[in-house]
Amino acid sequence: MTEYLNHPLLKKDTIQRRKYQENIIASCSKKNSLVILPTGIGKTIIAIGIVAHRLGKYKEKKALIMAPTKPLVEQHLKSFTDVMDTKTDAIGAFEILTGKVSPKKREDIYKDSRIIFATPQVIENDIINNRIDLSQYSIIVFDEAHRTSGDYAYTFIAKRYIDTPQKEQLILGLTASPGGTKEKIGAICGNLYCENVEIRDENDWDVKPYIKETKINWVQIPFPEELKKISTLLETAKTKKIKFLISMNILKDTQPSKRELLELSGKMRDLAIQKQDPIFFKAISDVAACIKLNHAIELIQTQGIPQLETYIEKLKKDNTKASMTLLSDNDVKQASILTTYLASKDTKHPKLIKAKELAKESVRNGKKTILFAHYISTVDLIIKELADEKTLKAVKFIGQRKGNTQKKQKETLDKFRNGTYNVLVATSVAEEGLDIPKVDTVIFYEPIPSEIRTIQRRGRTGREKEGIVHILMTKGTIDESYYWSTRHKEKKMKIVIDSLKKSFNNTGVELKRHKNPNEQTSQEQKSLKNFKKEKNNNIKIYVDHREPKLIKKLTETNDIETISKQLAVGDIIISDRVGIERKEVGDFLQSIIDQRLFKQMTELKDTFERPILILEGKNLYGIRNIHPNAIRGALASIACDFGIPIVSTRDLDDTKDMIIALARREQGEKRDISLRGTKRTKTTKEKQEYIISGFPDINIKLSQRILERFGTIKKFVNCKEKTLEEIEGLGKEKAKKIKEIIDMDYNDRYI
Repeated sequence: MTEYLNHPLLKKDTIQRRKYQENIIASCSKKNSLVILPTGIGKTIIAIGIVAHRLGKYKEKKALIMAPTKPLVEQHLKSFTDVMDTKTDAIGAFEILTGKVSPKKREDIYKDSRIIFATPQVIENDIINNRIDLSQYSIIVFDEAHRTSGDYAYTFIAKRYIDTPQKEQLILGLTASPGGTKEKIGAICGNLYCENVEIRDENDWDVKPYIKETKINWVQIPFPEELKKISTLLETAKTKKIKFLISMNILKDTQPSKRELLELSGKMRDLAIQKQDPIFFKAISDVAACIKLNHAIELIQTQGIPQLETYIEKLKKDNTKASMTLLSDNDVKQASILTTYLASKDTKHPKLIKAKELAKESVRNGKKTILFAHYISTVDLIIKELADEKTLKAVKFIGQRKGNTQKKQKETLDKFRNGTYNVLVATSVAEEGLDIPKVDTVIFYEPIPSEIRTIQRRGRTGREKEGIVHILMTKGTIDESYYWSTRHKEKKMKIVIDSLKKSFNNTGVELKRHKNPNEQTSQEQKSLKNFKKEKNNNIKIYVDHREPKLIKKLTETNDIETISKQLAVGDIIISDRVGIERKEVGDFLQSIIDQRLFKQMTELKDTFERPILILEGKNLYGIRNIHPNAIRGALASIACDFGIPIVSTRDLDDTKDMIIALARREQGEKRDISLRGTKRTKTTKEKQEYIISGFPDINIKLSQRILERFGTIKKFVNCKEKTLEEIEGLGKEKAKKIKEIIDMDYNDRYI
């Protein structure tokens, strides 16, 4: 068997070669595969081995390695640099791409670099804007492959990669936590076009020697009587709301989940609109109140008094009917009074005390600790609680908000790594993508009802030596529900993975992707050259760059060339006369409130001969507090006063199909596309203003100012740059751009 980890492109004696890694690399080097391995046993080494093999075999091709976060991308770059022989010409340049690298520079990097490390959002954006040619890559690695679902960028990238007409392509997905059902794992495999699944766990004979034991310690915390009293009052208030909803036969379960309540809320809106019965509007308010009460109960049970007090204060500032009705409830009033009283006594949740004890014990034994908490406010409380203990050098680690940049995050992790800090108090941002190899203790402030996130958190320890995980659980509260939910999901995932191991690995059966019958086979696909030519010769649609979801949808249609641009007016242009404004229902209603709507309609009508408004979504009369007559009045004005047709669509997919249908009709008549449209003007002055407004960064008001200064378009075109700079609102940069446009030769091949 080929010794993949002894490849000429890898540095000698830098990898501890393991049999299971060699076996997995051999299996995954020829067909699209999903690799499921426990955290910390060498998924990255497997990726390196396969990448080296592909680069060595296909010397003209490149490799793309993706991960969800910039820190994880940087970690991969370091791992590859440490192991691969970067001095050899066969590898060439390594480059890292994130959103901070300019689009123009990214284009150059794609041309010059053989191995690219990037976040998927950047790659998705560059595919949409034709900056990257995926046919140049013989392998794409999707790290944290469990994210490959729905609208996440991985799904889109994999499809576009598979659609490229080339033979030398390979997909490798890596994950430690694929999900707890065959359906979830099957969806990942389907979205990544995998034909093979390689699975190992801690009990496999070839993996067991490399696994460091991680002890799980569930710590039961008593629920104090004074906190329990608040919880009971809130539960009583919620029960009253639930009983009313049950009496209306719109709810059966006395303990509905948050998801069930959210779904019910949508159904109630539809019923309220259809029936126009006040009782359904009361039901909407009660469902919203139940959702708020659920959150309040969770805070008092799992977090503490300060968090609940802050939430109640937030409700008092909320002017919605649900919040006002909720705060007028006698049980909620009593809960609020008791919360304020206990806050004045600085009452602490016993979890806070226990977390401090466990952190002290860990540090006393010379161990580094990560303490996870769900809420930032809880992180702040924990930091404050640990501050008076001299042995504990704790630091907060949260997402990028309020000035907490990625650079600061890295600095914090570096200080944690080198011992400046010994306790990292973190939110979910620390669950994956961090290079912290020597964490000995992990503390969960609360259980979380997600098997994937639980595994990710737990995987922070036990990498190089034995670790321990403490999970704090308040007795008789939602913590216990989450505890059993997580255990059930993890147990189910293990059963599913064991089943998959028997199906795919032991019997040699491969997981076959269910192929779309409408999809072309590789024999039916055209060459890349003809493929591009076909796209360029078919339908072109210009879409404003601030519509990324729509752009992504449109690019899924092969004979449509979608061009992302900053449009001055409208969201979509499909011909010289047709410009389209797309509004989701929520944005449409908001534009009525903030008075943007009629300004936008005026600009659309003035710019295009055939303007169109696409109104996307349902519940036009039910999601905002706007009187139906005001909405009808706005629609009537758009149709009658502006003469703009209104096209209703169900959702984004329906909008995409409608735009394509309109574009096919328009461009089937061989009409040209103009980015500005064809403005319908009545006077010579308006025509002059329109011509001047075509220059960069010139609006109608500025064009009027220019014409007042020069009198004619000819004098404006012939003037000197310094004269332009003197006009109010122009300045040096704008003047320079204008003169460049005026003086540029149309036949210049580089423009």
